Amino acid sequence: MFEHTTTLDVGCGPHKLPNAIGIDMLKLEGVDVVHDLNTSGWPIPDDHFKKIRCQHAIEHIQRTDVLAREMYRVAKDGCEIDFITPHYSSYASWGDPTHYWHFALASIPKLFEMQLPKDSFEVTLSKLKWTGGLLDLFGWLIYKMSKKTYEKRFAWIFPANEIHVSLRIRKPTTH
Repeated sequence: MFEHTTTLDVGCGPHKLPNAIGIDMLKLEGVDVVHDLNTSGWPIPDDHFKKIRCQHAIEHIQRTDVLAREMYRVAKDGCEIDFITPHYSSYASWGDPTHYWHFALASIPKLFEMQLPKDSFEVTLSKLKWTGGLLDLFGWLIYKMSKKTYEKRFAWIFPANEIHVSLRIRKPTTH
């Protein structure tokens, strides 16, 4: 199963990326590997994937420490890991009772920093998205001036919709 693809879709549910391996905690259409993502030892080979997607899934996983370490284990050197999750100011973050976590822009890089060896990843994308309403313009302008000021003082007034973060994995080369 794994030899034919280099993309992993974590928490894919029934919306798996085409030509990817989908891993999820529930057996749904499109899920190739059913496994509790809160436990180590995902039944996936080490150093295999060039791309990993985790779209609207990380907020549903209790053990984000396990998630970070397992993603690192199954990723090849140079693997891009893409996350999309609700911003903590979004109704989508708090309106779903199955969400364990509510993320700020720096939360996912900080999670990986806490779980992985030093210099084992770099952030290649870190941005907020809005729904496109007229009031969103004010939040976006403040965010463009200062991400920290936006999240600290204005996020609850002009809520963002989603966080988009991408990490590139760095692994030591073996000779």
